[in-house]
This record gives sequence, C-alpha cells and structure tokens, in this order.
Amino acid sequence: MKQGPIIDEAKQLAGKAHEGQVRKYSGLPYIIHPVEVATIVQTVEGHTNEMIAAALLHDVVEDTDYTLEDIAEAVSPEVAELVKGLTEVSKPEDGNRKTRKAMDRDFLAQQNADVQTIKYADIISNTQDIRANDPKFAEVYVEEMKLLLGVINKGDPKLYEKAKEIVYADA
Repeated sequence: MKQGPIIDEAKQLAGKAHEGQVRKYSGLPYIIHPVEVATIVQTVEGHTNEMIAAALLHDVVEDTDYTLEDIAEAVSPEVAELVKGLTEVSKPEDGNRKTRKAMDRDFLAQQNADVQTIKYADIISNTQDIRANDPKFAEVYVEEMKLLLGVINKGDPKLYEKAKEIVYADA
C-alpha cells in the first residue's frame, strides 16, 4: 500500500482503534477489512492520500469509541470529513433496519465522488465476505446494496461497475 505521512497516521489510528476486534465470520483481525478497502481505493485513477486514509478509517466512528474530532486531530480535518460522509447517520432508535438503511442511503446519496468511491470499495469487500460466509444474511444485504448503488453514482465509474457486478452476481 502507498505510503505517506497522512496514510501512516491513518494506519496507526485504525490499528489502535480496531485493536482486538475481529471479523464476524473469519475471526481474522478486523483491520484486514479497512486495509482491503484502502487497497481497492488505491486502484482508482485519481485517488488521493486522503481517500486512502479515509478508507482505512471508514469504520472507526461506527465501531469504536473514536470520534471524528479524534480523526481530525490525529490525521487531518479533510480525512475526518470523508469519514463523516461514510459514517451511518441512523441510530437504533430511528426504527427498524429498513428505515435506518433508507436514512443512511439518503445521506450517502448526498455525498461527493470521493466518499462514494470509498463506499464502492467497502461494498465490494463486504459483499464478497458476506456472500462467502453468511448466504442467508447475504440475501438481505445484497438487496440493500442494490438500492444503495441505485442512488450513489458520483464516484469512480470503473469501481462503480465492479461493485454492481459483484452485488448483482448470482450467488
């Protein structure tokens, strides 16, 4: 993976934030997922170091005690802003899963091309993992991703097509 001060800082923070967490199905260290998302983002023509850093940190606010302020301070305000665009806005008290996912989808539809490009990489990584390890949940997840891909189309066109290919592939 690409190097640089902002990416190194993001790697350090992501490693610290996800320390001790494991992937649901494989039991592998959770950090493998953000690294995979960042690696996918790195394949995009015109990606920035901020996008790679945000990909590494995309789950930190949702899944750990770290905040956007922590990211802004440790890495950069620009990276924190990208992570903000990738962080679910819904809360459990907002209603059932369908209601919450609709809120998150509406929020992601408003985000810029860089945020949506990172989200495509996240969709690619998660869809492959969920399909391989939880076919029953994959049915629900894939339908949610089809709806999401219907409204987030500002990102990298090649990655968008790859995400659609994976989501729409026969399981």
